[in-house]
Amino acid sequence: MTDSITVASLHELSPLQVHALYKLRVDIFVHEQQVPYAEIDDTDAAATTRHLLATDDSGAVLGVGRVYPSTIDGEEVLQFGRFAVTPAARGTGVARRIMEQAFQLADAPSTPLPLYLTAQKPLTDYYGGYGFDVCGPQYDDEGVPHVPMIRR
Repeated sequence: MTDSITVASLHELSPLQVHALYKLRVDIFVHEQQVPYAEIDDTDAAATTRHLLATDDSGAVLGVGRVYPSTIDGEEVLQFGRFAVTPAARGTGVARRIMEQAFQLADAPSTPLPLYLTAQKPLTDYYGGYGFDVCGPQYDDEGVPHVPMIRR
C-alpha cells in the first residue's frame, strides 16, 4: 500500500504535502481523539525537525510523524511524535515503516541518539514492542494520560 516515505523539513515539503500533513494530524488528534488543542506548533517549522510522510503510489498521505533533537533530563535525544495513520491504512504496515524511518534517523552512524517519545498510556505496550521502555511517571496532557518512553 505504501509507495514511499518522505523525510523532509517543513520548508522542503510542497504546500499540498503540508496541507495533507496538518489535515491528517487534526483529523486524528483533534477530531477522532476529541482533544481540542493547538495541533500546529513552532516545532513543526524548526529547521532541525524532520517530518515523515508515508504516501501511497497516488501521493495520498497515509501516515505522518516527526523527529527533532531535544534534551530530556540533560540527555540529548531525538524526539518522535505527532505519529498518526489514516484509519484505512491501519494494520497495513504503514505505521511500522514510519517507525523504522524514525529508527534510521536516530541510529545514524554519525550521530546515534536515543529515540524518545511520550506515549498515550494505552499505547505503552505498542511502543514497548518497538523496544521503548518507560522512563518516567505518567502525566496528564490535555486530559489524556501519557507516559514518557525511550529506546536506546
